[in-house]
Amino acid sequence: MSIIRIYLEAEADSVVSGNIAITTNINVTPIVNRYTAVVVLGNILGGVTTIPAQNFTNDSGTSVAANSLVVPTSNGYYNVFVNGTLQRGGLTTLSPTNLIINTGLLVGATVVIEVINFNTSASSTSVNNVTVTTTISD
Repeated sequence: MSIIRIYLEAEADSVVSGNIAITTNINVTPIVNRYTAVVVLGNILGGVTTIPAQNFTNDSGTSVAANSLVVPTSNGYYNVFVNGTLQRGGLTTLSPTNLIINTGLLVGATVVIEVINFNTSASSTSVNNVTVTTTISD
């Protein structure tokens, strides 16, 4: 007995139409840390002022622990004020352990550090209104 096979040939055309709507929400949240210290004689050496982290207090008046100054992330920056005057960039170096000011300040000068970091988050949703129509012809 032989096997009978059916052979069909068809062509198909597909049309895709519609749209996809995407909504994106971006949130940027600043996180601000401020520290205050008064320059003492031991901070000044060789024309450079170095103020250790533990000499600073935060906005609530609490002493900062050693190695605990917040430094800017890649999404942040910091400002330094001496006696209320904003200092130009490049004059200071901030690390978790200390603030280095590349000049000798006067004993009793008030130094304020303002560190601003930005947290960002984004979320997207999409609505698919796409239809596919396929026509098969033989």
